[in-house]
Amino acid sequence: MALQIAIVLALLIVCGFAPGFFFVRRLQWSPMEKVCGSIGLSLILVYLATWAYYCLLPGAGRLAYAAVSAVSVALGIMAWKETTTLARSFRVRRALFGYAFLLAWTLVILGMIRLYSGATWFGDWAEHFQRTLFFLHRFPVETPIVFGYELPARPPLMNVLAAFFLAQTRDRFEIFQVVFTFLNLLMFFPCCLIMPALGGGRPRSILPLVALFALNPVVMQADTYTWTRGLTACFVVSAIAFYLAGWRKNDPIRMTAAFVAMSAGLLVHYSAGPYAVFIGLHYVMCVWRKRADKWRELSAIALSCTLLLATWFGWSIATCGMRATFGSNTSVTAARSYGGSTPARIAANLYHSLAPGMLREPSSVHYFDQADFQGFIRDNAFTFYESNVIFSMGLVGGPLVLWLLYRYWRRAGVRSPERRFWAALIPFCLLVGIAVVGEADQFGSAHVTLLPLEALGLTMLAGAFPLRKAAAVILLTGCAVDFSMGILLHARIEGMESGIAVPGPESLSHAAQSNWRQKHQYALSQEMDLRAETADNDTLWQGWYRRHGGSVTFLGDHLAGLSFDGNGALPALLFLLLGYLLWVLWKQRYLLF
Repeated sequence: MALQIAIVLALLIVCGFAPGFFFVRRLQWSPMEKVCGSIGLSLILVYLATWAYYCLLPGAGRLAYAAVSAVSVALGIMAWKETTTLARSFRVRRALFGYAFLLAWTLVILGMIRLYSGATWFGDWAEHFQRTLFFLHRFPVETPIVFGYELPARPPLMNVLAAFFLAQTRDRFEIFQVVFTFLNLLMFFPCCLIMPALGGGRPRSILPLVALFALNPVVMQADTYTWTRGLTACFVVSAIAFYLAGWRKNDPIRMTAAFVAMSAGLLVHYSAGPYAVFIGLHYVMCVWRKRADKWRELSAIALSCTLLLATWFGWSIATCGMRATFGSNTSVTAARSYGGSTPARIAANLYHSLAPGMLREPSSVHYFDQADFQGFIRDNAFTFYESNVIFSMGLVGGPLVLWLLYRYWRRAGVRSPERRFWAALIPFCLLVGIAVVGEADQFGSAHVTLLPLEALGLTMLAGAFPLRKAAAVILLTGCAVDFSMGILLHARIEGMESGIAVPGPESLSHAAQSNWRQKHQYALSQEMDLRAETADNDTLWQGWYRRHGGSVTFLGDHLAGLSFDGNGALPALLFLLLGYLLWVLWKQRYLLF
């Protein structure tokens, strides 16, 4: 398993950078623009190659995927000289070191997790694994998705990418976890790219952003949970960064790259929709008429985005029909089943996303009553961070971001077009991002569509470093609470696997028990002789559970002896990394004590 993980990490590095860099290396872009452009284009190219194999060559074996990797290696060798030149850039080196630290930090946390849980969250991890197996093993098109979803309810880009990497290793859930963690964490790079735009154009250090990402519960959940919102945020923030640069420099290539990145974000998760709508409206209403070669630029944008989006929507319409393609998304199905007033639902979700439940209605904490007191604390802290627009950026970090925004708007000077851009983007994407959520959630809906805004907020806060003594002490105290309650305690509870489904002092919430049953679904069906569930399992998973011992094995299952209930090596390593991070921050004078 260690060898397979090492192989998949090497494939992720090569295939996630080399193909795109071969094509962007000669562009007159900044080093960080080349890094982000290479990552985005590489993932798109690998997706297109894998999707072409899936759609056009149904008999293609795993050698076809290995051929794509071989081409990536060849392109990397051909561009080696430019790669070494790029690596000499100080900012690129800092970004690479920052990503490497965050990847090590996140993998340590991932190694503690034996069961995904948290508040009422259930099943997304299994759904995305089944979707990946669907493309990897070419399940019949009529195969239903777990929990009653239809195949077109989610776009396929990240699942297709995961299938590409699993095809060259093994179809194990542990490897799937590593692939999704690596891809979701890529949102760090576009945040490094856009940081100067959020800091008044001045170059800013990347180190504070590393610390804020590492100590933020929402970012760590997005990276360790096997869903697609982290990579979506990567493409969305990249699109915004390239859009601003293309607008500022009157560059059609950057502008086209922005819209292609936004289209790729839509193919990862439909939560990119509000940002795509805003960028499209802003371009048509405020930018397009003043472009030097507006018709050629518009044609390039329309053609490239249409061709990319058509790879999924065209196939889905032809295979699954128009209704399933555009009507099976959860935003549509949940809104259709909701019996109340739509404006009232939107207003309630917005209010609940701004005001934490435990503050506006203290009795709501008892919604997560359970036998395990640590689980009770964890679930309430989980909703406090994940579902809230402000505190998703940290207990202190969120209010500090609001203060920075207030100071930004109050700053004397001419109201530039770029400042008006931000003044429109933030409220538009906040309101529309909440409005498209079909469910009425009493704890808030920030986790559904607002991760890109939250990442931008953390980036803006990182650009404010170094902080004065009082602000540094307050922020560090808040980060300590965030780390303790939102990351460490969460990992401790997700490391509890034995005894969860048995009533007793270790019993967690109903949602956690449901995740446990999903993990051991086939084995439990065999043990209890539930023939209907066994047959249904073979239909949904095409025998995957049966071939893998009847249960899903997490990476944390292999490392259980090193976690909280073992010798504690992984928590100790996490604290060692934390101590190193704080020491570097102090040494570089980003915390002025």
